[in-house]
Formats: sequence, C-alpha cells, structure tokens
Amino acid sequence: MVPGGITEVVWHFAGYFQIINDIARDRIDYDPSAFRNLQDDYVTPRPNYESDPVFDPLDSQGLKTLEPAPFEELHTPRLLPIKSLSPSPPQPDLDSDGLAGLPRLSLPRGAGGGGGGAEFKITVQHQEGGQQTELEIKQHNFMVDNDNLLVLAHGEDLVCGLPLDAAFVAAQSDLIAQHSEAVLERMADEANDQIPKEWWIPQNGTGITEFVTTYNEDQVSQDGAPGAHSVQPGYYLNGVLQDPAPLPPYETPIPQPEPATDLGNGLGQWAETGANNSWNASLIVDLSESGRSMIVMGDYFKTNAIFQTNSIVDHDHVEMAGGDPLSILKGDNLTDNIADFVQHPGIYSDVKATFAGPHWNVDVVDGNYYSIHTVVQMNYLLDNDIVVQKSADSHYELYSGGNEQGNLAEVFDGTIHYDLIIVAGAYHGMNVIFQNNLLLNNDFIKMLADGTDPSQSVASGQNELNNKATIENYGDDNFEPMNQNLESLVSAVGAGTTTLDPSYGKFIDGSGGVFNVLYVKGDYYDLNAVWQTNVVSDVNMVMQFLDPPSAAALARDTDGAESQSVTTGKNLLTNDVAIIDVGATNTFVNGQVYGDTILVQANLLPDDKGHMLTQDAQALVPELIAFVNESQEETPAAQPILCTPVHEDPIASVTH
Repeated sequence: MVPGGITEVVWHFAGYFQIINDIARDRIDYDPSAFRNLQDDYVTPRPNYESDPVFDPLDSQGLKTLEPAPFEELHTPRLLPIKSLSPSPPQPDLDSDGLAGLPRLSLPRGAGGGGGGAEFKITVQHQEGGQQTELEIKQHNFMVDNDNLLVLAHGEDLVCGLPLDAAFVAAQSDLIAQHSEAVLERMADEANDQIPKEWWIPQNGTGITEFVTTYNEDQVSQDGAPGAHSVQPGYYLNGVLQDPAPLPPYETPIPQPEPATDLGNGLGQWAETGANNSWNASLIVDLSESGRSMIVMGDYFKTNAIFQTNSIVDHDHVEMAGGDPLSILKGDNLTDNIADFVQHPGIYSDVKATFAGPHWNVDVVDGNYYSIHTVVQMNYLLDNDIVVQKSADSHYELYSGGNEQGNLAEVFDGTIHYDLIIVAGAYHGMNVIFQNNLLLNNDFIKMLADGTDPSQSVASGQNELNNKATIENYGDDNFEPMNQNLESLVSAVGAGTTTLDPSYGKFIDGSGGVFNVLYVKGDYYDLNAVWQTNVVSDVNMVMQFLDPPSAAALARDTDGAESQSVTTGKNLLTNDVAIIDVGATNTFVNGQVYGDTILVQANLLPDDKGHMLTQDAQALVPELIAFVNESQEETPAAQPILCTPVHEDPIASVTH
C-alpha cells in the first residue's frame, strides 16, 4: 500500500492510546451546601467565610459545626460521604486484609427520638444486559485487465516474417490463461502447506468459535505445553527476533515517493505492463474487556498467533537483438514478513484504586458471552498482457498495467464501561492474523532493432511483497489467585443479592462512584481474527520491433538516438493489520491459566531466475518464427476466465 497509509494511522492510535491512563472518573458531588468546593477542583482550598449564602435549613451537611459528627455516622443510605469543612478523621484502610476496613455503621436517632438505628448497605441493581458483538466483515475485489495490444502499421499483419494476426493473439492468450491458472493453484497449495493443518480455520465467526473451543481443550489435555510454533513475544522480521526492536512506524519518517521517470520526447518506444498495486489494511480496537478487574471461575485461555507467507514466481525469458542492451534488471524482488507482539500493562495500572462504590449496577448475561470480530480481505487481480509494438519515427509510450485495488477496514468496539467482569465459566481469548501474498510474474520479452543500434533496457523484476502484523495487548498479564472474599462476592452477585455489606466494597478495586459489573453465567469468548490475501497474476508477452528512423524524423531529432524499453515488474502487494486488545488490569482465576504466542513466517521464492539472451537479428528471427508456428499448430479452445465464488475458489481460500 502507499507509504503513510494505515500503518501510520494504526501506530498513531497505538502511540496515543496510553493517554487513557490519565483519565479519572467524573467527580461525584455529595456536598450540595453553599460552601462546597468546585467539582473539578482537586486541591482543597480554605472555605470562603465572607460569603452570605442562602440555604435551606435542612441543607446543613456542609456547615461548620462545633461538634462534627463522627465519620461513621455520615455513612447512611441517604447521607453519603461529604466534603466537610471540619478536618476529616483518618480514612479507613481499604488495602488492609480482613473485614475491619469498613465496620458496620449506624446512625443515631435525631432529637426527641428513641433507640435503634439504620445500617448502611451497598445497594445492588441487577438487570439483563451486556452488549455482545458478533461482527463479520468480508471485502473482496476481483479485477481482470488482460490486454491484447498489437500496434502495427495499417493493414500490416507480418513483421519480420511473423504472422502477428488475431489467430496468433488468441493462441497466446489461451496459453497464458492456462499457464497462470495452473501455477497460481500450485502456489496456493504451497502457501497452505506452510500453515499447520490444525490452524485451517473457516473464515467466519462460527468457525473461529468452534476452533477455539477445540484448541483450548487440546491445551488442557497437553497440560498447557507450548505449541510447535510457539515463540516469545517480540518483533520478528522474516522469522528472526529483532532485539532491540526497530523504531515503530509512527516514529519513522515516511519515505518520499519516487518521482515518475522522465522519458523525454526522443525517438523510441516504451512499454510498461506491470506496476500493479494490491493492498489490504485493517485495524481492530477491542475495548470490551477493558475493566479494572476480571474474575474467571473456570480456566483462562489467551493465545496470540500470526501466520504470514509471501509466494512469488518470476521466471522471465528475455531476448534482444540488433541494439545495445544498456540495462537488464531481472529479479531483485523484495519479500518481507514483519510480526510484532506487544504487551503493555493494564490501563488502570497507574490509576489509584479506591472504594468500589456505594451502588453497584450489574448486567447479567444468561449463557455465553461473545465478543467476536472477523475480517476477511481478498484481492484477485489478473493483468496478463500481450503487447506488440512497432515504430520508427515516433515517441511511443504504452501502459497496460498500473492497476490498484485495496480493502480498508477499521473496527472500534466496546467502551471502558465495566469495573468488574465476572465469568462463571471459562474465558477464551484469541487474536489471530493470516496474511498471504501470491505473485505470478512470468514474462516473455523479445526486442528487435534494425540497423541503428538503439539503446535497450528491460526491468522484469523489482516486485515487493510485504506482510505487516501487530498484536498489541493492554492488560491480561497480571494474574492473581482467588480468595474467600472474592468467592463470597461472586456468590452474592450470582445469587442476585440487592444489598451488600460495606466490606465488599474493599474486596475489589473501584473508583469511588457507581460500580459497574458484568456477570456472565456461561463462558466468555473474546476473539479477533483477520484473513488477508493478495493474488496477482502479471504474465506478459511483449515484443518490440524498431525500424531505422526516416530522414524526416532525423531532421526533427538531430540526435537520432532511438530507445527501446520494457518494464514488466514493479508490482506491490501489501497486507497490514493491527489488533489492539484492551483487557483487564487485574485478573483473578479460580482455574488454570493457559497462554501461548504462535508465529509462522515463510517466503516462498523460486530458484530459477529466468533466461536472458542477446544475439544478432539474423539468429533471432528464425527462432521467433518457430515459436509462433508451434503455438499455432495446436491452438487450444478458448478458456474464459471466470470469477468463481470465494468458497469455491482454491486461491481465495488460501487460508482455511
């Protein structure tokens, strides 16, 4: 894709994401008196005694009294903690063990009353809720740009004795179609072979859910042993861990695009049949589990996996005659796989924890909870060209490639809503990325010049195939065992209790305001999966015939130098993914914790670099005639190119 595209967007977002650590809850104003401090003032100033407020006689909580009530007497269902003008007594130690932090409190009767009192309780409200997500995005592009261009003099069907007519073109088109289809299928099979069979996942939400269930069962049966392709988290380039990792893209200057080549206005002919650009880019930001704490009563599973393959076949046959070959660039293809596994502390790791709050709001999910995002991006481009050029007195540029197709998906799901997530069953977490590039760039190039020794150049390689994948986790790395207090809390919430003893407010971290809880009675599925595939077939047959310039042409161009140039490569295939998964800062697990990081990177390159031949025109022409005649003797039936549905296309399903 173009420099500075989704990569810069992703890394800018990831770079600024830590700003969330500086966000505090809205300050709740429990003191409505006229002397109250401003709600956004976190520095306690001295009260302003010179003001002359008008207040209701019952609104007396904020007035200075001679004998301020004890701290515990202010904790009632109606009178919540306030900001008193009197010095506050020491606050209870919410970090101590046991139940002594917040004792049972009672409010004495008012004047003229008798004995008795009211006990302060945490109120709990239960309701059905919990917004779940099962999102599937499928983006597919299919482009066919097969060009047959015969640029000859009017009525001319013979060039140097070659019958360049419709029959010739039809025969060669059929041969190219059959050749490209067979080779692409073989390349797809070889790419699939690089991916372990157990990771051939159907490309939808149901498929990834069933796969994760089976995969996690296998982890339990193997006692959590690392997988065959398990690696330590870090930055990998073509299978090698980079330590230290290079600068992230958002800190790296964007390279300036190369300027277009200036071909001038001299005599000659130029053909560019490649330079196609195929790209996929996606970003998933999953905030569904971004609470302070998570309690999992069953087992906890979390796996991050990246699979990347680049496949290229670039067999070229180049023959030149009658000129001076100045430049022949073959091969020099670039293939890179980049995978980055990043782990950050939870977003609440630097935020002070306080009392869980006087009111708990509980969303109850009866059954399993699903937070599933699947993105499938597929580009299929056929740019198989047959080009025949013949000129002498002109400046002739021909472009039959330069196609571009791309897919872009951005998913932002969830909010930082729940302080606590309770999972009665097991937690199943997985982030997985599949990226594949397939390029077929076989070229047959013949260049013939007569008598003037023109300059000749060929560029049949210089293709780039890139896969870039980042899985960035916030939290989900601080695991603590269950204790009796937490078990009591889970039991109370699960039973639908509407009031809790204040001591429960110190069992779990909170922010002092309304305490939001998600209670899932079944298992929790937190899955993000992306499949990206680029398939480009750029098979070209290019023939150029250059005659000597006429006297009139030489009079206009005193230099008289002629040029022939063919460019059939310079294709760019790019996949770019970032998954940002924000999880709980603290995780309490009653069962076992299973985790793994899986990586497979493969560059599949051919050994054959092609064939290049330069010789004189007399030796070249008979060979050309033999080639054409052989093709015409066995003309196959025309094979139309059909865009079959994705589920029936072996190339489109390069990752299962």
